Amino acid sequence: MSGNQLTHVASVDNWCSLSESARATLLCCDKPLMIKGMVKHWPLVESGKLSFAQLAEHLLRFDSGMAFDAMIAAPQEQGRLFYRETMDRFNFESMKGYLPDALKILHGLQARDNPAAFYIGSKSISEYLPGLEKECTIEVLPEKVQPNIWIGNSVNVATHNDKLDNVACVAVGRRRFTLFPPEQEENLYITHRQDTPGGRPISVVDIKRPDFSQYPKFRKAIEVAKVANLDAGDALYMPKYWWHNVESINDVNILVNFWWQGATPTLNK
Repeated sequence: MSGNQLTHVASVDNWCSLSESARATLLCCDKPLMIKGMVKHWPLVESGKLSFAQLAEHLLRFDSGMAFDAMIAAPQEQGRLFYRETMDRFNFESMKGYLPDALKILHGLQARDNPAAFYIGSKSISEYLPGLEKECTIEVLPEKVQPNIWIGNSVNVATHNDKLDNVACVAVGRRRFTLFPPEQEENLYITHRQDTPGGRPISVVDIKRPDFSQYPKFRKAIEVAKVANLDAGDALYMPKYWWHNVESINDVNILVNFWWQGATPTLNK
């Protein structure tokens, strides 16, 4: 899709200067919104900008010792976590390991020109990294809305949607989100198979190399798509049911996200 000029998601640059009610209002709108520098003050973000060693030290400080599930895809998959050509199985292998192992693998892949894709999907921070959730907060969200963490290198997560409102915060690296309104489902060629990489229905179109001869209606989806390029410290608010493709750009990427249902506490007062 490099030749397409996608419309950028609307953004806010002055989050810190907004009132609590104004912040809450922004997280209840019906359109995606990029919030520049929203979480740049998080210690996790700051450690990630220093060095891999300091990032690893910061994460290991909170390690609960629980085993993580991870995905590893061969270099020829070019970071896309999907199915094999036959569509009969995934194009990645699953493994279990511990945080020190995961960080060692991630660090080792940094040195390779064409690395395998390595990805740890959504994990509850309070369970896997207890204490880190106290550093990763968004003031206007209810305390019961707890953060999740995603760790990996350069991977591409197929277009999918969520049943809840979402704030995705880039803690380390950069990410590119391509978003489609809910009503574009028929143009995205969504598969509702039970066995999807992330457990949600996904688009079978490779967004980086779309085959318009096989998926002609995808052109209509592209016409209304919006893109958000996020640096470390930036966040993206996505209302529920908005379809989104997520591309991690750097060789080390960490995302922290929050899912919730309904209005924020400020709006309930």
